Amino acid sequence: MKFSKLIAAAVMVFWVCGASAEGRIAVFDIEAAVLNTDVAKKRLTAMRNQAEYKKNVSELEALKKNYDKQVEQFQRDFDILSAEQRQATKNKIDTARDDGEHLARKIEAANQQEAQSILQELGPKLQKLLPDLIKAENIGLLLPRKQVLHADASFDITAKVADKLNQAK
Repeated sequence: MKFSKLIAAAVMVFWVCGASAEGRIAVFDIEAAVLNTDVAKKRLTAMRNQAEYKKNVSELEALKKNYDKQVEQFQRDFDILSAEQRQATKNKIDTARDDGEHLARKIEAANQQEAQSILQELGPKLQKLLPDLIKAENIGLLLPRKQVLHADASFDITAKVADKLNQAK
């Protein structure tokens, strides 16, 4: 929710700046720019090195191996299993899949929460440097990268924004 407000604010800044001057067209991915900064990389690495996170990832890998093994065994034994055995085995497989999906959602939620925290932290810096970059690059129209069907790499200023965020201390 807050991320969408940040995007809306950034788009408004781009629109106001772009409406008053002619210039080139550019695209920009706010999330990619922020998450490619040194600060974001360090924080994401630190999060992924935490014992709890590593434990969850290891457990997910073990659950996936177990699930794959159960599915393979079920497929091999399908013809010789009774209907009751098939149902019991299917229930075990379903439980293993559900456990894996739950853990995967937990890991993804941790990643998204950290990414959101980083976006909120760097948002004010981003809002300060964007108007200057827009002016320096003579950008008349700046569009969100994810909303554009096609744009040549020469139109993408995401890397420049990430570099500017790295320089802004």
